[in-house]
Amino acid sequence: MHRIQPAVALLLAVTAAVKGQSPNSSPVPREHAAYVMPNGSIQIVTCAALSGVVKALNALYTSTHPNTKFSVLEGDNYSAMAALTFDRSAFAPVGSEFTRIGLGDNLKIAAEPVGFRIAHASLTLGAGVPALGIIVNPANPIASLSLTQLTRIFAVGGPSGDIATWGQAGLKGDFSERQVRPIGPFPSDYLDSEDPQVGEFLSTDKMGGLNMNHTYLPMAHYSDIIQRVGEDPAAIGITALNRPLGRVKLVALKNADTGPAVQGTAAEIAAGRYPLDRFVYIYLRVGKGMPLDEFGKDYMRMVLSEAGQRAISTESAGYIPLNAGELAEERAKLDR
Repeated sequence: MHRIQPAVALLLAVTAAVKGQSPNSSPVPREHAAYVMPNGSIQIVTCAALSGVVKALNALYTSTHPNTKFSVLEGDNYSAMAALTFDRSAFAPVGSEFTRIGLGDNLKIAAEPVGFRIAHASLTLGAGVPALGIIVNPANPIASLSLTQLTRIFAVGGPSGDIATWGQAGLKGDFSERQVRPIGPFPSDYLDSEDPQVGEFLSTDKMGGLNMNHTYLPMAHYSDIIQRVGEDPAAIGITALNRPLGRVKLVALKNADTGPAVQGTAAEIAAGRYPLDRFVYIYLRVGKGMPLDEFGKDYMRMVLSEAGQRAISTESAGYIPLNAGELAEERAKLDR
Protein backbone atom coordinates (compact mmCIF):
# COMPACT_ATOMS: atom_id res chain seq x y z
CA MET A 1 0.00 0.00 0.00
CA HIS A 2 1.39 3.40 -0.99
CA ARG A 3 1.35 6.21 1.55
CA ILE A 4 0.77 9.82 0.55
CA GLN A 5 3.74 11.88 1.66
CA PRO A 6 2.94 14.99 3.79
CA ALA A 7 4.05 17.41 1.03
CA VAL A 8 1.79 15.68 -1.49
CA ALA A 9 -1.12 15.71 0.95
CA LEU A 10 -0.63 19.43 1.51
CA LEU A 11 -0.57 20.04 -2.24
CA LEU A 12 -3.84 18.09 -2.64
CA ALA A 13 -5.45 20.11 0.14
CA VAL A 14 -4.41 23.43 -1.39
CA THR A 15 -5.58 22.34 -4.83
CA ALA A 16 -8.93 21.24 -3.44
CA ALA A 17 -9.38 24.52 -1.59
CA VAL A 18 -8.68 26.49 -4.75
CA LYS A 19 -11.43 24.52 -6.49
CA GLY A 20 -13.81 25.28 -3.62
CA GLN A 21 -13.54 21.79 -2.14
CA SER A 22 -12.13 20.51 1.14
CA PRO A 23 -9.60 17.64 1.04
CA ASN A 24 -12.44 15.16 1.53
CA SER A 25 -14.31 16.62 -1.47
CA SER A 26 -16.82 18.61 0.57
CA PRO A 27 -17.53 22.29 -0.17
CA VAL A 28 -15.75 24.92 1.86
CA PRO A 29 -17.16 28.37 2.67
CA ARG A 30 -17.11 30.65 -0.33
CA GLU A 31 -14.43 33.28 -0.57
CA HIS A 32 -15.04 36.38 1.58
CA ALA A 33 -18.07 34.84 3.31
CA ALA A 34 -18.88 37.16 6.21
CA TYR A 35 -19.85 34.21 8.41
CA VAL A 36 -16.20 33.07 8.46
CA MET A 37 -14.63 34.69 11.52
CA PRO A 38 -11.06 36.09 11.69
CA ASN A 39 -9.96 32.94 13.54
CA GLY A 40 -11.27 30.78 10.70
CA SER A 41 -14.32 29.47 12.54
CA ILE A 42 -17.75 29.36 10.92
CA GLN A 43 -20.27 31.44 12.81
CA ILE A 44 -23.83 30.23 13.39
CA VAL A 45 -26.43 32.42 15.06
CA THR A 46 -29.22 30.19 16.33
CA CYS A 47 -32.42 30.62 18.28
CA ALA A 48 -32.01 29.43 21.86
CA ALA A 49 -34.49 26.57 21.33
CA LEU A 50 -32.10 24.91 18.85
CA SER A 51 -28.77 25.71 20.49
CA GLY A 52 -28.22 22.15 21.72
CA VAL A 53 -29.28 20.68 18.39
CA VAL A 54 -26.84 22.91 16.51
CA LYS A 55 -23.98 21.89 18.78
CA ALA A 56 -24.82 18.20 18.31
CA LEU A 57 -24.94 18.64 14.54
CA ASN A 58 -21.69 20.59 14.54
CA ALA A 59 -20.02 17.76 16.44
CA LEU A 60 -21.28 15.30 13.85
CA TYR A 61 -20.01 17.48 11.00
CA THR A 62 -16.56 17.96 12.51
CA SER A 63 -16.27 14.21 13.10
CA THR A 64 -15.84 13.86 9.33
CA HIS A 65 -14.44 17.36 8.71
CA PRO A 66 -11.87 17.74 11.52
CA ASN A 67 -10.45 20.98 10.13
CA THR A 68 -13.81 22.75 10.37
CA LYS A 69 -14.43 24.87 13.45
CA PHE A 70 -17.70 26.47 14.49
CA SER A 71 -18.62 29.34 16.79
CA VAL A 72 -22.22 29.42 17.98
CA LEU A 73 -24.09 32.52 19.14
CA GLU A 74 -27.45 32.09 20.83
CA GLY A 75 -30.31 34.51 20.20
CA ASP A 76 -33.88 34.28 19.01
CA ASN A 77 -35.58 33.60 15.68
CA TYR A 78 -35.26 37.21 14.53
CA SER A 79 -31.59 37.59 15.37
CA ALA A 80 -30.81 34.29 13.64
CA MET A 81 -32.62 35.37 10.48
CA ALA A 82 -31.11 38.86 10.53
CA ALA A 83 -27.62 37.36 10.83
CA LEU A 84 -28.40 35.14 7.86
CA THR A 85 -29.66 38.08 5.81
CA PHE A 86 -26.41 39.98 6.37
CA ASP A 87 -24.31 36.85 5.75
CA ARG A 88 -23.11 36.81 9.37
CA SER A 89 -24.39 33.27 9.94
CA ALA A 90 -23.77 30.26 7.71
CA PHE A 91 -27.42 29.32 8.12
CA ALA A 92 -30.31 30.18 10.44
CA PRO A 93 -31.67 27.53 12.83
CA VAL A 94 -35.10 28.78 13.94
CA GLY A 95 -38.04 27.43 15.87
CA SER A 96 -40.79 28.46 13.46
CA GLU A 97 -41.49 28.99 9.80
CA PHE A 98 -40.78 32.52 8.64
CA THR A 99 -43.36 34.33 6.55
CA ARG A 100 -42.72 37.19 4.16
CA ILE A 101 -44.18 39.51 6.82
CA GLY A 102 -41.71 38.15 9.35
CA LEU A 103 -38.81 38.69 6.96
CA GLY A 104 -39.85 42.29 6.36
CA ASP A 105 -37.09 44.54 5.06
CA ASN A 106 -34.63 41.63 4.98
CA LEU A 107 -35.94 40.79 1.52
CA LYS A 108 -34.54 44.10 0.24
CA ILE A 109 -31.03 42.88 1.05
CA ALA A 110 -31.12 39.24 -0.01
CA ALA A 111 -33.48 36.97 -1.89
CA GLU A 112 -36.02 34.94 0.05
CA PRO A 113 -34.15 32.24 1.99
CA VAL A 114 -34.88 28.55 1.58
CA GLY A 115 -36.29 26.85 4.66
CA PHE A 116 -35.77 23.20 5.52
CA ARG A 117 -37.80 21.34 8.09
CA ILE A 118 -35.27 19.44 10.20
CA ALA A 119 -37.49 17.84 12.85
CA HIS A 120 -40.92 17.81 14.43
CA ALA A 121 -41.68 19.64 17.67
CA SER A 122 -40.82 18.02 20.98
CA LEU A 123 -42.70 16.30 23.79
CA THR A 124 -39.71 16.57 26.12
CA LEU A 125 -40.07 18.76 29.19
CA GLY A 126 -38.21 22.03 28.77
CA ALA A 127 -37.82 21.92 24.97
CA GLY A 128 -38.27 25.36 23.42
CA VAL A 129 -40.57 24.29 20.56
CA PRO A 130 -43.23 21.91 21.90
CA ALA A 131 -46.08 20.23 20.10
CA LEU A 132 -49.38 21.78 21.12
CA GLY A 133 -52.47 20.26 22.65
CA ILE A 134 -56.05 21.16 23.52
CA ILE A 135 -57.19 20.83 27.12
CA VAL A 136 -60.52 21.13 28.91
CA ASN A 137 -61.70 20.86 32.49
CA PRO A 138 -62.22 17.22 33.63
CA ALA A 139 -65.93 18.00 34.09
CA ASN A 140 -66.28 18.68 30.37
CA PRO A 141 -67.48 15.52 28.55
CA ILE A 142 -66.08 16.50 25.13
CA ALA A 143 -64.02 13.61 23.73
CA SER A 144 -62.59 14.95 20.49
CA LEU A 145 -62.57 18.00 18.23
CA SER A 146 -61.64 18.60 14.60
CA LEU A 147 -59.30 21.30 13.36
CA THR A 148 -62.33 23.03 11.82
CA GLN A 149 -64.08 23.07 15.18
CA LEU A 150 -60.97 24.48 16.87
CA THR A 151 -60.89 27.31 14.36
CA ARG A 152 -64.55 28.07 15.01
CA ILE A 153 -63.93 28.06 18.79
CA PHE A 154 -60.76 30.14 18.95
CA ALA A 155 -60.91 32.38 15.87
CA VAL A 156 -63.48 34.75 14.42
CA GLY A 157 -64.94 35.09 10.95
CA GLY A 158 -64.47 31.61 9.54
CA PRO A 159 -66.72 30.42 6.70
CA SER A 160 -68.48 27.87 8.94
CA GLY A 161 -69.35 30.42 11.62
CA ASP A 162 -68.11 30.73 15.17
CA ILE A 163 -68.75 28.30 18.02
CA ALA A 164 -69.88 30.26 21.08
CA THR A 165 -71.54 27.57 23.20
CA TRP A 166 -70.60 24.00 23.99
CA GLY A 167 -73.87 22.87 22.45
CA GLN A 168 -72.61 24.13 19.09
CA ALA A 169 -69.57 21.89 19.61
CA GLY A 170 -71.85 18.86 20.00
CA LEU A 171 -72.42 18.63 23.76
CA LYS A 172 -75.85 17.90 25.23
CA GLY A 173 -77.46 18.42 28.62
CA ASP A 174 -76.10 20.86 31.18
CA PHE A 175 -73.11 21.86 29.04
CA SER A 176 -75.06 22.69 25.89
CA GLU A 177 -75.92 26.27 26.93
CA ARG A 178 -72.58 27.10 28.53
CA GLN A 179 -70.49 29.71 26.80
CA VAL A 180 -67.14 28.42 25.56
CA ARG A 181 -64.27 30.27 27.21
CA PRO A 182 -61.14 29.94 25.03
CA ILE A 183 -57.71 30.48 26.59
CA GLY A 184 -54.27 30.25 25.05
CA PRO A 185 -50.90 31.87 24.34
CA PHE A 186 -50.54 35.43 23.10
CA PRO A 187 -51.64 35.70 19.48
CA SER A 188 -48.79 38.08 18.62
CA ASP A 189 -45.03 37.97 19.16
CA TYR A 190 -45.09 41.69 20.00
CA LEU A 191 -45.92 40.66 23.58
CA ASP A 192 -43.43 38.88 25.80
CA SER A 193 -44.23 35.22 26.40
CA GLU A 194 -42.47 31.89 26.78
CA ASP A 195 -43.40 30.84 23.22
CA PRO A 196 -43.40 34.04 21.12
CA GLN A 197 -44.00 32.56 17.66
CA VAL A 198 -46.89 30.25 18.57
CA GLY A 199 -49.56 32.87 17.90
CA GLU A 200 -48.51 33.43 14.31
CA PHE A 201 -48.19 29.67 13.82
CA LEU A 202 -51.75 29.07 15.02
CA SER A 203 -53.24 31.89 12.98
CA THR A 204 -51.29 31.35 9.76
CA ASP A 205 -50.77 27.59 9.65
CA LYS A 206 -53.85 26.26 11.44
CA MET A 207 -56.64 28.84 11.39
CA GLY A 208 -56.54 30.22 7.86
CA GLY A 209 -55.04 33.58 8.84
CA LEU A 210 -58.01 34.46 11.08
CA ASN A 211 -57.71 36.51 14.26
CA MET A 212 -58.56 35.17 17.69
CA ASN A 213 -62.10 36.07 18.78
CA HIS A 214 -63.05 38.74 21.31
CA THR A 215 -63.64 36.18 24.10
CA TYR A 216 -60.15 34.68 23.76
CA LEU A 217 -58.06 35.10 26.93
CA PRO A 218 -54.31 35.26 26.14
CA MET A 219 -51.71 34.28 28.72
CA ALA A 220 -47.92 34.45 28.70
CA HIS A 221 -47.22 31.08 30.32
CA TYR A 222 -48.57 27.62 29.58
CA SER A 223 -48.69 26.83 33.30
CA ASP A 224 -51.19 29.68 33.78
CA ILE A 225 -53.34 28.37 30.92
CA ILE A 226 -53.38 24.90 32.46
CA GLN A 227 -54.30 26.25 35.89
CA ARG A 228 -57.11 28.44 34.53
CA VAL A 229 -58.66 25.59 32.53
CA GLY A 230 -58.46 23.37 35.61
CA GLU A 231 -60.50 25.93 37.53
CA ASP A 232 -63.18 26.64 34.90
CA PRO A 233 -65.52 23.85 33.68
CA ALA A 234 -66.45 25.86 30.55
CA ALA A 235 -62.86 26.72 29.54
CA ILE A 236 -60.82 25.26 26.70
CA GLY A 237 -57.12 25.91 26.36
CA ILE A 238 -54.21 25.66 23.95
CA THR A 239 -51.11 24.47 25.74
CA ALA A 240 -47.76 22.80 25.22
CA LEU A 241 -47.76 19.01 25.36
CA ASN A 242 -44.38 18.97 27.09
CA ARG A 243 -45.68 20.58 30.28
CA PRO A 244 -47.28 18.79 33.27
CA LEU A 245 -51.01 18.90 32.57
CA GLY A 246 -52.13 18.58 36.17
CA ARG A 247 -55.89 18.40 36.66
CA VAL A 248 -57.03 18.94 33.09
CA LYS A 249 -58.16 16.62 30.31
CA LEU A 250 -56.38 16.32 26.98
CA VAL A 251 -58.78 16.37 24.01
CA ALA A 252 -58.12 14.05 21.07
CA LEU A 253 -57.90 15.88 17.72
CA LYS A 254 -58.92 15.14 14.14
CA ASN A 255 -57.47 16.69 11.00
CA ALA A 256 -60.90 16.55 9.33
CA ASP A 257 -64.50 16.45 10.52
CA THR A 258 -64.49 12.69 10.00
CA GLY A 259 -61.78 10.13 10.61
CA PRO A 260 -59.74 9.03 13.61
CA ALA A 261 -58.88 11.29 16.53
CA VAL A 262 -55.30 11.22 17.86
CA GLN A 263 -53.76 12.23 21.17
CA GLY A 264 -50.40 13.59 19.99
CA THR A 265 -48.07 10.71 20.85
CA ALA A 266 -44.53 10.72 19.46
CA ALA A 267 -45.50 8.05 16.92
CA GLU A 268 -48.52 10.03 15.72
CA ILE A 269 -46.44 13.19 15.41
CA ALA A 270 -43.65 11.41 13.53
CA ALA A 271 -46.19 9.93 11.13
CA GLY A 272 -47.61 13.38 10.37
CA ARG A 273 -51.06 12.52 11.72
CA TYR A 274 -51.33 15.03 14.57
CA PRO A 275 -53.06 18.35 13.73
CA LEU A 276 -51.15 20.60 16.17
CA ASP A 277 -47.65 19.39 15.43
CA ARG A 278 -44.97 21.97 14.63
CA PHE A 279 -41.58 21.83 12.94
CA VAL A 280 -38.17 23.35 13.60
CA TYR A 281 -36.18 24.71 10.68
CA ILE A 282 -32.83 25.65 9.21
CA TYR A 283 -32.82 28.41 6.60
CA LEU A 284 -30.14 28.87 3.94
CA ARG A 285 -29.30 32.27 2.51
CA VAL A 286 -29.87 33.10 -1.13
CA GLY A 287 -28.00 36.19 -2.30
CA LYS A 288 -29.75 38.14 -5.04
CA GLY A 289 -28.86 36.51 -8.33
CA MET A 290 -26.89 33.78 -6.55
CA PRO A 291 -27.48 30.07 -5.87
CA LEU A 292 -27.72 28.44 -2.46
CA ASP A 293 -24.52 28.54 -0.46
CA GLU A 294 -22.58 25.34 -1.22
CA PHE A 295 -21.24 24.96 2.30
CA GLY A 296 -24.76 25.31 3.69
CA LYS A 297 -26.05 22.71 1.24
CA ASP A 298 -23.33 20.29 2.33
CA TYR A 299 -24.24 20.83 5.98
CA MET A 300 -27.93 20.31 5.20
CA ARG A 301 -27.20 17.01 3.46
CA MET A 302 -25.75 15.86 6.76
CA VAL A 303 -28.72 17.23 8.76
CA LEU A 304 -31.15 15.34 6.53
CA SER A 305 -29.12 12.13 6.60
CA GLU A 306 -29.88 9.20 8.88
CA ALA A 307 -26.98 10.18 11.12
CA GLY A 308 -28.12 13.80 11.25
CA GLN A 309 -31.67 12.87 12.21
CA ARG A 310 -30.33 10.55 14.89
CA ALA A 311 -28.16 13.37 16.29
CA ILE A 312 -31.22 15.63 16.49
CA SER A 313 -33.50 13.05 18.10
CA THR A 314 -30.97 11.98 20.75
CA GLU A 315 -30.12 15.55 21.80
CA SER A 316 -31.67 16.50 25.14
CA ALA A 317 -34.45 18.66 23.64
CA GLY A 318 -35.97 15.53 22.10
CA TYR A 319 -37.17 16.91 18.77
CA ILE A 320 -38.86 14.14 16.81
CA PRO A 321 -37.16 13.14 13.52
CA LEU A 322 -38.79 13.58 10.12
CA ASN A 323 -40.46 10.63 8.45
CA ALA A 324 -39.33 9.23 5.11
CA GLY A 325 -41.75 11.29 3.05
CA GLU A 326 -40.81 14.53 4.78
CA LEU A 327 -37.10 13.81 4.37
CA ALA A 328 -37.60 13.25 0.66
CA GLU A 329 -39.39 16.58 0.33
CA GLU A 330 -36.64 18.47 2.17
CA ARG A 331 -33.78 16.76 0.34
CA ALA A 332 -35.34 17.71 -2.99
CA LYS A 333 -34.86 21.39 -2.12
CA LEU A 334 -31.08 20.88 -2.24
CA ASP A 335 -31.28 20.24 -5.98
CA ARG A 336 -32.38 23.78 -6.82
